[in-house]
Amino acid sequence: MSTVAEIKQAVTKLSLSERAEFAKWFNGWEDDEWDRQMAADFAPGGKHAGVLREVDENTKAGRLGEMP
Repeated sequence: MSTVAEIKQAVTKLSLSERAEFAKWFNGWEDDEWDRQMAADFAPGGKHAGVLREVDENTKAGRLGEMP
């Protein structure tokens, strides 16, 4: 397995087009990871599921106001 330092060194050796391809892949991978984590956090039983339940209850009770 490569270390972060080795990966950084390897990236500096890529051509401009290879770096662009790598950046596109890496940014997409980060987005996919973020989406998975958010889905897990807000799923029933997730660490933020209570927040969604509270928002839903407040919405149904008419307790939400306009955002400033």
